[in-house]
Amino acid sequence: MKTLLTLLLASLAAHAADKPNIILIYSDDHGWADLGAQGSDQDIRTPHLDAMARDGVRINRGYVTAPQCVPSRAGVLTGRYQQRFGVEDNNKGPLPLAELTIAERLKSAGYVTGQVGKWHLDLVGGKKGDKLLRSSKEFMPHAQGFDEYFRGELRQYLASHDLSGKPFADAPHLVTDNRFRVVVQTEAALSFLDRRAAKPEQPFFLYLAYYAPHVPLESPEPWFSKTPAHLPKERRQALAMMAAMDEGIGQLRAKLKATGQDQNTLIVFIGDNGAPLGKSWDGSLNTPLIGQKGMLSEGGIRTPFVATWPARLPAGKIYDQPVSSLDVAATAVAAAGLPKAPELDGTDLAPFAAGLNTGAPHERLFWRWGSQAAVLEHPWKLVRLGDREEMLFDVTLPDGESLAKNQAHSRPEIVARLRQALKDWSDTLTPPGLPTSLDPHHEGMFAEHGVITVSANAAPRKQEPAGSIQGWLCRNGSIVVKDGALVITADPKAAKNAKPFLAKTGLALNGPVTALITAEAKVASACSLSWRTKEQPDFLPANLVRFTLPAGASEQSIALPIDGQAIHVRLNLGDQAEGLRLRSIELRPAKGTSDQSDFRTDGR
Repeated sequence: MKTLLTLLLASLAAHAADKPNIILIYSDDHGWADLGAQGSDQDIRTPHLDAMARDGVRINRGYVTAPQCVPSRAGVLTGRYQQRFGVEDNNKGPLPLAELTIAERLKSAGYVTGQVGKWHLDLVGGKKGDKLLRSSKEFMPHAQGFDEYFRGELRQYLASHDLSGKPFADAPHLVTDNRFRVVVQTEAALSFLDRRAAKPEQPFFLYLAYYAPHVPLESPEPWFSKTPAHLPKERRQALAMMAAMDEGIGQLRAKLKATGQDQNTLIVFIGDNGAPLGKSWDGSLNTPLIGQKGMLSEGGIRTPFVATWPARLPAGKIYDQPVSSLDVAATAVAAAGLPKAPELDGTDLAPFAAGLNTGAPHERLFWRWGSQAAVLEHPWKLVRLGDREEMLFDVTLPDGESLAKNQAHSRPEIVARLRQALKDWSDTLTPPGLPTSLDPHHEGMFAEHGVITVSANAAPRKQEPAGSIQGWLCRNGSIVVKDGALVITADPKAAKNAKPFLAKTGLALNGPVTALITAEAKVASACSLSWRTKEQPDFLPANLVRFTLPAGASEQSIALPIDGQAIHVRLNLGDQAEGLRLRSIELRPAKGTSDQSDFRTDGR
């Protein structure tokens, strides 16, 4: 009898050994540039993730299903386009209990499942109506197939076990931990691995969702003091948070190696969406991709994507075919030996990454988010913004999604094919169909990043921000057009020493640029022009040229040594701003269309 039992246990252990452990790591607002192995930014330091890339496969064209947290997470955990079940943006949730998560599917194959960190799929409507305001325990991880969980973002967590591994009798138990969130989340993941190492015969699935580098930004030590002091504080904070996350991933891999589980463990690392830029910048970057969080351009949906599985995947491979976060579920199902699930929208990536299948994992990838929609048929990407004319981009080209690279008019046959494919896909969603109008906020983002110009169908004055004239805004003051000139008045309520200046965004000026200014000044005025490019979240000290407007009428030509494409320009007019009359401002790029503002013909 004992011999029979021993043989049975050995058989079970051997069967389990065929099934890999699976770890999905999801970072938050982690821009494409912020992975050392990508080589696009010299400030980032991610040695452990870089080691993962060397030991496994770095997917160069990895996409998520939305440029925002909730829908992206709904997509990766179910392996289905989240628009099929109505979780399209952050205000649509929670994840329906009828949808099967990776955890639920793997439990049927004998896996123990764990979740750590950000969940964000339990948000329900509050008293103010449709906006999602509060979390409901009904839709927590334990209701979606997770045996163990340590769910939380900042200082409070709802947990099944404490960090020592002791289960709570009243789970989900509220745990308060005031330490830096990445450290706590790493400890919770390591605690789960410790428990799994004690039962190696049973495979596990861990979903580790780090809440970093998403705001609120922190300056954790010892990582913050190691960041370059000359960088903006937000960038230093983001780098420190990402360094802490990277170190945690290194600890997880070291734990797996120490327990002999590293060879048959599949680890996938993905960012949930691109970095937010502009006023909401959290210090992460998308360089050199165009766009940001909230956009279906590459910078919003193409993220770091690395996979390692020593038993199955080659080391040091760069995979360049488009891959989707939807593929994680299909890959996990196949790895666990489960039957293929036809309702999944993803593909088992293992044969492709291993070189056993030389084809492409996907014929097309699709997106619908807010007033935007897109379809990718590599290398062609069709982007639809509300009811505007579609844009067609070759995403393999540098600045492939810039205004100048729109090939919709020269490739009508491709546009027609992809338009039909996008329509057919959208008709299968909940609700069906494509957006019919463009959200002004979305239009502003695409214009700021130089993907579109302001819509020709709308009244130009209505499209301008309140208080602007021909796109120019005045800070620390106000502007009017009087007698054919732009006249500036300082704001008496502005902060001490805050001088009025003009600013214009939504530009797409390929450098170098020449500024041509026609003005009249009562006295000579010391001025300057500064700029930022689409790769720069802020105005850098080096991006500034000083010049003087002489007394009387003059026409000035100022050379701006802009490297790249300027999207935002400031005209600083010094102490004499109120004595100036600006007749015209032209920003003339090295190639492309000039931005011209002629106040002599503007009667406002």
